[in-house]
Amino acid sequence: MNHYILIWSVCTFVESHVREEIPLEELVRQTGFSLAHIRDVFRKCTGKPLNRYVQERKIANAAQELLDTDRTILDIAVAYGFSGRTVFSRAFRRYTGYTPSLFRAEAPLLPRVRLCAGVYGAALPDRQ
Repeated sequence: MNHYILIWSVCTFVESHVREEIPLEELVRQTGFSLAHIRDVFRKCTGKPLNRYVQERKIANAAQELLDTDRTILDIAVAYGFSGRTVFSRAFRRYTGYTPSLFRAEAPLLPRVRLCAGVYGAALPDRQ
């Protein structure tokens, strides 16, 4: 079965809600599928769990913001739904290999990546 539309729906939904708490029940309403089905199909088609994908997109977008703005790390952390700088720093380092401060100082290249058809976003940097 081709799950193209479901994956596209998930990707566009996550990207459009990346700076807020991702309301998965709204994703269920929009797609008409149960959350369990969405998670199962997403993992089978992408090779990663939905919650990891959401976290990666939050970190990638926050990384882009670290490079493009002068906002404080705490402001960026809170904007992407993290409860504080420490929690954000731990997650950021897990996905990028950098602390947010070091990332901003070194300013590595963040290319755009195709998330799915017609949806592009910041890529996570190569881990150090």
